Amino acid sequence: MLPWRKVRRRIVMLPLPDSLSRRLIHFVQDLRPAPANVTLRECLRTMGGTAIAIGLAAFLSQWVAHDQLEMFWHGASLGASALLIFAMPSSPIAQPWSVLVGNIASAACGMMVSILIDNTVLAAALAVPLAILLMIQLRAVHPPGAAISLYMVLNHIQQPSLLLFPLGFNLLLLVLVGSAYNRATGRRYPHRQVVSEGSSSARGHISQADVDAALARYNEVLAISREDLTELLHTASGAAFQRHLGDLTCGDAMRTPVDSVPADLPLSELHSLLASSHHRELPVVDAENRLLGSVGLKEWMTTLTPAAPSADKSLAAPMQANTRAPASARSKWLGFMDAGKWLGARGGRARRPLHNPAGPAAQARTVRDVMVPSLVIAHASQPLLEIIPVLSQGGRYHVPVVDAQHHLLGIITQTDLLRALDAALPEAATAAGS
Repeated sequence: MLPWRKVRRRIVMLPLPDSLSRRLIHFVQDLRPAPANVTLRECLRTMGGTAIAIGLAAFLSQWVAHDQLEMFWHGASLGASALLIFAMPSSPIAQPWSVLVGNIASAACGMMVSILIDNTVLAAALAVPLAILLMIQLRAVHPPGAAISLYMVLNHIQQPSLLLFPLGFNLLLLVLVGSAYNRATGRRYPHRQVVSEGSSSARGHISQADVDAALARYNEVLAISREDLTELLHTASGAAFQRHLGDLTCGDAMRTPVDSVPADLPLSELHSLLASSHHRELPVVDAENRLLGSVGLKEWMTTLTPAAPSADKSLAAPMQANTRAPASARSKWLGFMDAGKWLGARGGRARRPLHNPAGPAAQARTVRDVMVPSLVIAHASQPLLEIIPVLSQGGRYHVPVVDAQHHLLGIITQTDLLRALDAALPEAATAAGS
């Protein structure tokens, strides 16, 4: 027969099933407390306020009751209320309405149950849940209220006058001291719980309606105000956005190589260069590839001259009569849509262009004369977050990226920006796809 120590060692060494071991690990992890993230200074501030409030309430209660200190102990749950007021001044369960109404209503509920039911066990089992129901209906949820309700039953307290003194007196004193002390130490108390409808969030941000819709799915009592929860979510989402995109630079998202236009290019050749490019605008550079500006279809259209009168007046008259646009605008569009590329061919040969885009004025000028100077540029080491407002507010299709000597390195278009955001936020892309 094996000794007991060896048998016990073999039993302990028996391997557990994987499912059971995972459950045990998860159960132990669930028991771990979350970090408080509270500084020592904040702890000292909370301790100081609690000491002042409890000491003052005990002293004044003893003075009013003519040295009967036991009158103060009828409100022994003041310690828990003080913790909430000074440590969690913004919580809904620590507001004056919850402290006063929650405690007094729960105490009255405990008294009533104690009067109606003689059995202490049955009375205690009914007083606490009834007090909780009463506090929820009165919007005055205050955890110490459940304790004071049970206290009334266990001590068979059936004197309604005790609701005013010492209970109501001490609670009012606690709220007054909490209001003065919290404000003096930089904490807002009372903390507004109902936010006006006009204080809605900006477009694209989390709003109070979004928070309420999310909380409706959980159906639980909150220990934090909706306003603070919304601000907390804003801060957390901003931190997450900064973590994903904070290290992303313009050099990571820019498009290279870049189609550019020489500044000395004749305007007569600009049309073909714009037609072969996939961008609405192109950067303009000098001979050393330094950025000078940008040019696009809009600048090219302003250089077109009106079409010369046609020799065939019988054909020109009906054409001008049937068109809805002005003659100058039509001539510009017809100049852009040359016959060989846009109007097609009939009978195996192309039509003759109705208007020559390279008029006398266009042949005498270069791209430098019509380009728009680049007022908005970016550097390769610049954070990508800084150019998001530039490309998202409309009116600008790309941002040139240059080096320290103003040499053109690349461009960032709206498509490039979206591609970089999609690559940097894989969780959002996966959620959107599902």
